[in-house]
Amino acid sequence: MKIFLLNMIRKLTIFALLFALVAACPDSAYGRKKKEKDKKEQKQTVFIEQTLEEVDLPITNEMEQINGEWNVVEINESGVTTAAGSRVYLNFDVPGGMLYGNTGTNAINATYTLKKDNKISFDNMLVTKKSGGYFQYIERDLLKALDEVTSVALVKVGDTEYMEMKNRHRNVVIKLRRQNLDFMNGPWLVKNINGEDVIDRDIKLVNDIDMLTVNITSGCNIINGVITIDPFKEFAIEYEDLKSSHNQCPNIDTETRLLIALEEAQFCHKRNDREVELLTTERDEMGKSVNKTLVVLEKVRL
Repeated sequence: MKIFLLNMIRKLTIFALLFALVAACPDSAYGRKKKEKDKKEQKQTVFIEQTLEEVDLPITNEMEQINGEWNVVEINESGVTTAAGSRVYLNFDVPGGMLYGNTGTNAINATYTLKKDNKISFDNMLVTKKSGGYFQYIERDLLKALDEVTSVALVKVGDTEYMEMKNRHRNVVIKLRRQNLDFMNGPWLVKNINGEDVIDRDIKLVNDIDMLTVNITSGCNIINGVITIDPFKEFAIEYEDLKSSHNQCPNIDTETRLLIALEEAQFCHKRNDREVELLTTERDEMGKSVNKTLVVLEKVRL
């Protein structure tokens, strides 16, 4: 038995030595594969994710910088998740000195005062009494955090503006993101659909981002619909429940193509001061997700 075990150990030792020599040899099949694998891994590690710079924005014009709607994205460093169809936001009415908003369950109404050194205070806060079920904890945390807020600060990350509400210890208790679709407001001329220029200059689209509605005139039909915005996705916009007056028109094909494109749209992009585009995502031949422009809109000159 001892002789058998010694022979087995001797064979295993020889095999291990041979394997080490083959692996170490750069010209061996195993050695070549290992070198290729090492090179591949080195190539994969050279790509470093770039982070966008955060820039502080001094508050010099309350009307331009504070006024409007802000989506609540974090409360005490925890992300905000709500039920489908609801969102948490605060809306500053600077001319009226009022704060409106929604907790995801109930409406908020209060007065506010922004003082020197970005100090802020809220008074006369009223909250409706609708039950929020499982998501009631968001309302609880938001109202508690608002009660602790003593100052605000604005920062910009890339093209996105954030408001940070801080407590007396200068800790951020509420983080909000600027409602980023204000540039979509107003009347637009439909310039291009799926890469094809629209010659008919009577086809116009009017977005009301505050009321979340859209109105379209095609030169014959009037079409009304609903705009849906996902507060947790940058520049997300969808057109839904589009209803037409259903008149038969010479340009009905163009109108139909526009309605189909609008229903496929998932987000928007500002090309320049005069043009925006509505886009969706699709898979290319390699299976990679790419953006596809569905509609190009040109701002109507007033």
